[in-house]
Amino acid sequence: MTPRKLLAGFGLAAGAFVLAAGIVAFAVPGESARAPAPSSGGNGHSHAHDHAHVDPDQAEQLTGPFGSHGDRHPQARIFETAEAGLTERRRRSMSAKSGHFRAISATLLSEAGGEDMLQVHADALDLLGSQIDRLFEVASPAPEGEKGALQAIWDDTDRFALYTAAFADESARFAQTVRDGGDLINGLHDLRYYCVACHADFRQR
Repeated sequence: MTPRKLLAGFGLAAGAFVLAAGIVAFAVPGESARAPAPSSGGNGHSHAHDHAHVDPDQAEQLTGPFGSHGDRHPQARIFETAEAGLTERRRRSMSAKSGHFRAISATLLSEAGGEDMLQVHADALDLLGSQIDRLFEVASPAPEGEKGALQAIWDDTDRFALYTAAFADESARFAQTVRDGGDLINGLHDLRYYCVACHADFRQR
C-alpha cells in the first residue's frame, strides 16, 4: 500500500463510517411520517424497507429494448402529505451524499483504482451540498424518540442556515481540491467535520 493510502487509512477508516451512518440517519422517517400504502388497484407499491421484494407474479412488468422484465422491488408510494414526501426525499438525498463520500473513501483506502472517478464524486457532493437547504423547506421533524431531523431546524432557521452554508462552501472547496490535485485526506476530513457538527446540533439520535 502506498504512503498516501496508509495516511488515508488512519484518517478515514472510522470517519467514513461515522459520516455514512449519520448522514443517512439524519432524516429517517418514523411511522407517523410515512405515507400509508396505497389501496389495491393503485399505481404505487408499499415498501417496508429498501430491500423488500414482491412475488414474481406480482412484479410490475417493464418493457424496453432489452425485452420485458418484472421489477420485484416495490416502487415509491404516493405520499399523501408534503411532510412525508419531503422526509423521504431528504433521506434519499442524504443517502446519495453518503454514497459519494464512501466511494471517495474506498478509492483512498484501497489499491482498486478509481482515481479518475474522484472528481465525479466530489462534484456530485458539491452539487448536492449547494442544494441542501431545499431538503428542509417543509417542517418535517422526526417523531419524538426516533432518529431524524430535530424541530430546532425550523425553530432556529438562521442558525441552521449557518451550518448548511458551511457544508455547501466546504463541499465546493473539496471539489476544487480534487481538481487541483491537493490534499484530499485533510480536505475530506474538513468536509466531514461540518456533517458531524450539524448532526450533533440538529439531528435526533
